[in-house]
Amino acid sequence: MINELLELTPFPERVKNTRLPVLLYGTGDGAEKANAYLASFGIKPAGVVASDGFVRGQNFLGRRVARVSEAEEEFGRFCAVICFGMGGEYGELVAALRARGHSVFAPGLPLFGEEICDAEFLRGHAAEAERVFSLLADDISRGVFKAVLAYCLTGEPDMLEVPGADSEVAGFFARGGRHIDVGAYDGDTAIEFARESGGNYTEIIAFEPDRINFRKLKSNPRLPPRVVAVNMLCGDKCGKVPFRQGEGRGSRAEDEPNGFAECVTVDAFCGFTHVDSKAPPVGSIKIDAEGMDARVLYGAANTLWCCKSNVRAAVYHRAGDIFSIPLLLHRYDFRYKLYLRKKPCLPAWDVFLYAVREDIQSGF
Repeated sequence: MINELLELTPFPERVKNTRLPVLLYGTGDGAEKANAYLASFGIKPAGVVASDGFVRGQNFLGRRVARVSEAEEEFGRFCAVICFGMGGEYGELVAALRARGHSVFAPGLPLFGEEICDAEFLRGHAAEAERVFSLLADDISRGVFKAVLAYCLTGEPDMLEVPGADSEVAGFFARGGRHIDVGAYDGDTAIEFARESGGNYTEIIAFEPDRINFRKLKSNPRLPPRVVAVNMLCGDKCGKVPFRQGEGRGSRAEDEPNGFAECVTVDAFCGFTHVDSKAPPVGSIKIDAEGMDARVLYGAANTLWCCKSNVRAAVYHRAGDIFSIPLLLHRYDFRYKLYLRKKPCLPAWDVFLYAVREDIQSGF
């Protein structure tokens, strides 16, 4: 499987092979990262473009931000490197640019960390990748795994198209007991869990460390019954930790912090301080923790041991998450069935691992 992927032409070569002027499509942190990544291969973008509604005569990276039509007047056909995240509508933008004769790429750069999932990285993690691929429980999961890696190597949006990639893993919702929602944002995933589980839970503990997001969570009129909102961070230790507030979904720990947040482990909060602990059972845990996803699992080891909880964990924040998190959960409990699912998104964000104890249908 890995050798097959490594035969793909990598993103920088694909961009060079177009022999077209390279334009950054978008501004902000994503464009700065893409610009630096391209520069590391000797590729210097000729300009910056944005959708008509975002062009207001501004400059970015020393260049005037142009509309697509303005860039076409100056360059003719060009190679667009998309530098921002989109949901399912990304296909419309890609198709529209291609219809005008332009090449389109979107580099698969991670949200956190310095490592990038390129050919060199994949060679160094080949054994882990093959192991994870062998552990995945269905064809959809294996298709998502290969698609995400192929996309990261090539920057080709088309690589992300996998039938059934956003289908639910029903077994995740079946356990009952407490549900732990780490990274609850405004309550959207708590609402989803209540709906998909048919209300089969005792309570939902919704952790959200960002003050602004927490207010949205508390005031959300659509919240289901028995949601306990907790304005804390989850990780692998308890106490105050550096934290960047006010970034919406991107609020995060230990990355250019502007303050502190109170951190707690799932084990400590739920009362599973050792492997023989007796506490209200935790049926499932959802983790979307902006780069701290593995740390949350380290801090939930006793809970997972005692409760055999189902897990849904983000595996897209760091380059190695798609390898390390499945292998960590397999070490925790080899009886987990492992699934990968991905929501429509460009770049390859919103990729989730489901670890489900299918031999335990409900109850404890």
